[in-house]
Amino acid sequence: SPGWALFGTLLACIGWNGVVGVFVAMAVKGRLAGEPDWGMTLFLVPFVLAGIALIVAFVRQLLLTTGVGPTQVELSEHPLRPGGNYEVFISQSGRLPLDSLEVQIRCEEQATYREGTNTRTESRGVFAQRIYRGEGLNVRRSTPFQATCRLIVPDGAMHSFKAPHNSVTWRLVVKGRVAGWPNYRRDYPLIVFPAEHVNGHD
Repeated sequence: SPGWALFGTLLACIGWNGVVGVFVAMAVKGRLAGEPDWGMTLFLVPFVLAGIALIVAFVRQLLLTTGVGPTQVELSEHPLRPGGNYEVFISQSGRLPLDSLEVQIRCEEQATYREGTNTRTESRGVFAQRIYRGEGLNVRRSTPFQATCRLIVPDGAMHSFKAPHNSVTWRLVVKGRVAGWPNYRRDYPLIVFPAEHVNGHD
């Protein structure tokens, strides 16, 4: 949820900048005492920049949490099957008008393998389809925006799969664009079962 994302970002921001702040204070103290440690100063630069990036990430998440409410997605049936036709209900609350809201169904394949002593993980999209797009949407705190659309899983689509070194994952992706505010994306995992057998045949 947006609240947990905000809390996690805040903890990371406080933890990182708290530790870096101790070393920055030491460097400033040495400089004020007339004994600057330029090596430490240069060493701290990337850590300070990372701390600033965390602060920016926290502010961005704060804006999303306070300005854009939670997104609710409901399916007429779940798990899904290849060739199935389903209804999707979308509800977006908040207090800001949306320039656009888009919903996609996506499938991603992931493989993990070793190269010498290193382990690498590669992901690639194998299917993506937009099932809804709306523009100029009016979202109010008391009246969330609501819409329904159709989701069709392609015939012959690979079912969800997870193994130690390979996986196939399906998800619904909701993307929102708000004028003057950070864009947001929210992912909802789906489970796609293998195609049903009819009379002993596929």
